[in-house]
Amino acid sequence: MSTAVIYTDLDGTLLDHHTYSFEAAGPALAMLKKSGIPVIPCTSKTRSETTHLMQALDLDGPMIIENGAAIWVPQDWGLVRPENALDDAGAWCHRFGPPRSLIRRQLATFGIEWSNRYQCLSDLTDKQVAAVTGLDLANAARAKERQYCETLVWLGTPSDRRAFAKEVESMDMQCVQGGRFVHVLASGGKAQAVSWLHRKIRAERPEYAAAVSVAAGDAENDVAMLEITDLALLVRSPVNELPTLERCSGVVVSEAMGPAGWAEGIEALILRAEQESDHERLLSKRLDNHAA
Repeated sequence: MSTAVIYTDLDGTLLDHHTYSFEAAGPALAMLKKSGIPVIPCTSKTRSETTHLMQALDLDGPMIIENGAAIWVPQDWGLVRPENALDDAGAWCHRFGPPRSLIRRQLATFGIEWSNRYQCLSDLTDKQVAAVTGLDLANAARAKERQYCETLVWLGTPSDRRAFAKEVESMDMQCVQGGRFVHVLASGGKAQAVSWLHRKIRAERPEYAAAVSVAAGDAENDVAMLEITDLALLVRSPVNELPTLERCSGVVVSEAMGPAGWAEGIEALILRAEQESDHERLLSKRLDNHAA
């Protein structure tokens, strides 16, 4: 029986904000794999980007992509494919909303007042995306392959962005700030996607029936996810202030930044989950003995 399932942001959390390296988290990832604890990316990245990274990270389970707008699950991972799910390359996809084309049409109605304050990432050349992100050209091309959300390079002020978010929300869409970009999606979100997937994992994979949910993130678009999981890890960032959480319990804040902070915090949370699990088993045994 696994004690936990980990849902983790990538950029700035499991991956270094500047170099995209995960080297400092390597030993922790190996420990989790040996313990049978799944690590599931929950990221603003595209499916293409995340698939490429998961191969490097030696992860072979589900992925939550484009800020929770969609979930891809390998066919052989043991979860029942929902009705109307898309199938492709040995995996199925559960979508929470309409395609990116609809979001683009809705954003187009905002007019020149707002269009001058952002650029759509998918409209940039691969070289321009590489310059903005620090990615190589191949990964820059993968970053543009968005299907369910629109990612924006924000050119306006923070105050402009907050006003823009209200306009977006008035059209029944979501606007969230990530570590680098602003993301607009029609429905879903990291919290909804994690909640949906964790319930399904616990119900359909007996070895995870009692597994707690653990989330890790570093930015504003991670907050909702960090609020709804059993345990949460805030990873310090070299470029952004820590986001504020309403919850007071079950939270660890890393001392180190990026992947080093991820490893430090995840190890502490897994130890806590194991201790709580041992306590619950001991309590259950005592209750059973008392009843006998």
